[in-house]
Amino acid sequence: MKRVVLTLLMLVLFAAPASASSLEGIWDDVHPLLSKAVADLEARGNVPDSSWNPFKEDKESVDDDINDLLNECIEILGISDMAETKAAIAELQQDSLNCRKKVAELRTERLAAPQKVEKWELWKKDVTSIDEEIKELEGREKDNAKRVEALVGQLLEEMRKLGMQVDREQVETLVYSVTGDDDVQMVSVFNNVKTITTELQRLTSQAGEEIEMAKRYYGMHTLLLRILLNLYQQYEHKIDEVYLVRIDGIVEKQEALMDKTEDRISNEPEKFRKIYQSNLKAQRLTRDTALLYADYLKKNRARIVSAREKVADEYDVALNTYETVQGAHSLISLMKNANAMLERMSGLQTPELMVFQNLEMKNEFKKLSERLAEG
Repeated sequence: MKRVVLTLLMLVLFAAPASASSLEGIWDDVHPLLSKAVADLEARGNVPDSSWNPFKEDKESVDDDINDLLNECIEILGISDMAETKAAIAELQQDSLNCRKKVAELRTERLAAPQKVEKWELWKKDVTSIDEEIKELEGREKDNAKRVEALVGQLLEEMRKLGMQVDREQVETLVYSVTGDDDVQMVSVFNNVKTITTELQRLTSQAGEEIEMAKRYYGMHTLLLRILLNLYQQYEHKIDEVYLVRIDGIVEKQEALMDKTEDRISNEPEKFRKIYQSNLKAQRLTRDTALLYADYLKKNRARIVSAREKVADEYDVALNTYETVQGAHSLISLMKNANAMLERMSGLQTPELMVFQNLEMKNEFKKLSERLAEG
């Protein structure tokens, strides 16, 4: 019976030709994890709310087990063409960052380098060889930038194929934002969850009066909603407890530095004032960009909070219904409502647009992203 059901599940899930092979691979990986999580969800109803005995399961320990399984599902459901493109961009960006760091090291090394070294002094570099290495690294960085530009266009098309109303400027902001990988992962997970829940609804309808099978499908649907909840909560936590905290530190440091620089402008000799004024301008740019960055992250956080609250309402109803299920009809009705909710939520998956006042601020945004990522 189980073999027949699994065959039916595969046939229905992948009846559509569009990206069937990739979705089939995702389902092959996520299905055993979801099945185990559904079994744990069923067991949850038979354990106490809490237990003093660390070796005895309670609802909290079962929930921890379920969340561990669902976190594994998140990694799998985050697989998409869009995620692969973003990963390729990130790899090029990291290589460019490494190139810039190496160039900075070489410029320092060049200051003490000899004009010429003997052929047998293989461990030494002369000025010419250092210049050649710098030129090669700078060329590689330029090549990376061109490849990133092409991949941004590819990412734009992939997002539009999902029905997202985005322009190139939005995608560029996403690509260079410290939350870019998380944003792409959320969109990928959301769309894979939406596709699978639609098919689970169809399977539940086909299960008819086989209430245990219908309940099993509904349990998977319930846990897919919980996956979205977990993902959104992780995103909110990262913004609140990591990135906004780091930005506050950057702003505080820049404002303290600006105060010192302003004092210097007033008190130092005239010949140094232009230097201090230039420094103050750069410090103000960093501070203003950091404040704009914080506003961007807060807007994205608000978007995700709105999405989480909508999913939370559906999840609470789904979990309660799963635990008290009486017939397949009520399950199908609630799944339709949840799927309609996911369709309405599609607009909330589009990241916010960040408007830069000038090119300098845009470049500073990229630099701040590197600082925020490194901590």
